[in-house]
Amino acid sequence: MADDSYDPYATGPAAKPEKPERAKKPAGTQTGRAAIRAIFADARRQLDEQAGTADPDPHMARDGVLPGLWDGFPHDALPPGCPVHVVGRDAEGKVWLINAANMLTCVERWDMPALTGLFAPQLNYLLWAWPGWGKKKVIEDGEEKEKKFINRVERDKAMMALVNAAARRPLFDPAAQHRGRGGWKDKAERFIWHSGDQLWSVNARGKLERSKPAEHDGFLYTRQAATVAPWAEPVAIEESPALRILRDLRSWNWERPYLDPLLVIGWIATALMGGALEQRPVIFTVGGAGVGKSTLHELVKHVLAGAVTAFADTTAAGIYQRQKTDSLPALVDELENVPGSSRAQAIIDLSRIAYTGAEMGRGGADHEAVSFSLRLSFFFSAINPPPMTDASRSRMAFLNLRRLEHVTMRAPEVKPEVDGRMLLRQVMDGWDAFREKILPSWWATLKEQGLDSRAINTYGTLLAAAELLVGQDAMEETGLPMTEARLGEIIAEATRMERTERLDNWHRCVNHLLDSAIDAWREGVKPMVGATMEKLASKQPYPEGLGLRDAQERLQLLNLSAAELEPGRRYGLAVPKEGPYLKRLFADTEFRDGGWWTALKQAPGDIIDPAGRVVKINGKATRCLVVDMVAFGEYAAKAAGE
Repeated sequence: MADDSYDPYATGPAAKPEKPERAKKPAGTQTGRAAIRAIFADARRQLDEQAGTADPDPHMARDGVLPGLWDGFPHDALPPGCPVHVVGRDAEGKVWLINAANMLTCVERWDMPALTGLFAPQLNYLLWAWPGWGKKKVIEDGEEKEKKFINRVERDKAMMALVNAAARRPLFDPAAQHRGRGGWKDKAERFIWHSGDQLWSVNARGKLERSKPAEHDGFLYTRQAATVAPWAEPVAIEESPALRILRDLRSWNWERPYLDPLLVIGWIATALMGGALEQRPVIFTVGGAGVGKSTLHELVKHVLAGAVTAFADTTAAGIYQRQKTDSLPALVDELENVPGSSRAQAIIDLSRIAYTGAEMGRGGADHEAVSFSLRLSFFFSAINPPPMTDASRSRMAFLNLRRLEHVTMRAPEVKPEVDGRMLLRQVMDGWDAFREKILPSWWATLKEQGLDSRAINTYGTLLAAAELLVGQDAMEETGLPMTEARLGEIIAEATRMERTERLDNWHRCVNHLLDSAIDAWREGVKPMVGATMEKLASKQPYPEGLGLRDAQERLQLLNLSAAELEPGRRYGLAVPKEGPYLKRLFADTEFRDGGWWTALKQAPGDIIDPAGRVVKINGKATRCLVVDMVAFGEYAAKAAGE
């Protein structure tokens, strides 16, 4: 039975009832035989990667085939064992290839530097496949003889073979099909980690597998600068560094100590999942100077060392040009609201795009459009966050930090060389359980509390990822009653303020109308639209109340009016599709140029009838959308949690 005396919002020793003492957990890092096996596996892998690639003399036969005598020479087919993989052509006819060093290359000019770049470090193969022959005199058995030898590459023949092979392939879209480093999933929903130099996955038997980056399942993975590789051995929750990291995180002075540290742990997991997720929640830590925001960034940066990019004083262009096709996470510290600057706003917009992985386009220097498909997680911090739309806020979990109690704060204990790798292995081993069980369970829990899909995609995903790394016991110790029926209720209440700050588009439009001043002085002040409607509904004599005709006269100064919906009981604010003063009222908003009409039509039908009604404004019969002020008031109160 649930303990109703438990207050999850309390802090201090009395914050949680006494529970039976559990056995002590390890320090939060894998040790013993498993760790030794992992270290030896790393050593073997490094030796394998250092092994060179054989590239024999071009005059020698390869698998019994002499130079230039392979089937299909010179351009009907590619030569056997070609180290260059032809990807295809894009819509503009450019040829894309994976060179012998396993990197994606676009060739527009077919000269010897281009061919050299494609086949290095196997240039002897290039000479063997398309040999240009010459003669030289040699002395054999005391006699001078003339002998053929390869002294050049038949460049045009090589070009024709590669271009011909590209023309036979399907069209290639590098923006949509090329995947960089980070987490991904294939069409069978398997998790794939691209470490830059290897592709990693866990097979059905739980064994770690690796292969060279290649074309897989319609997507192209190519060699890039190496980032972290997963830990070679499975990591149990009891051995997870996430337990140690969570212990350190709890020493910060969070507004919601039972929830916020877990959201950070969940973000670390989702940051590694990257492009494999349908939605990538954003974390925004907020607090004054000295609360530990920058220290928190340093902690996360060291945990994800090698797999995260930390930005400061950057721009949106700087981020997406740095990230390119990677799904690796980004940390942006001090994303402040700077007067007169839109830099922070552009970065916020970028995070909104990355949340769902939508494609964005930008003009290039050569006047050609460039497309980017971003699938990465963002972690922001600021003292004063920049203004942002509800669409952006709904994709974020805001974590408020208070001034640190230096007596109790722990010095973070991080092991950058192993922490991120172990957490990555946990993500890889637990991917199926996360996708099939843990995340659906959180969805059901939060859906019962009436959270919308966006809120669940944000908070539910972070909490499910935290559960994957630290387990339910550690979440309970932090303060979340994981086994109690009111778990969802606690999460809903904890996030209510953030969720109620996000208003629907039509709701914000009505609010803007009600907050607008009427350009007519009364008792030394300009009356407001909302106050005028409130006085009309008060049924009080002037000046506390206002008659219908007087209210209409005031509102008509803004091209608005009032309509009687039920005689003497219910009134509505009438809004036409156009009007010079109304246009001026919305001039500096997203509802400008008649956009208010479209926005108001998005309201529920019991608040604003989309068919409208004809109302007289300034002597003209005008079709208006009428906001039922009683219905709107009830809706707004409910949305505010009253």
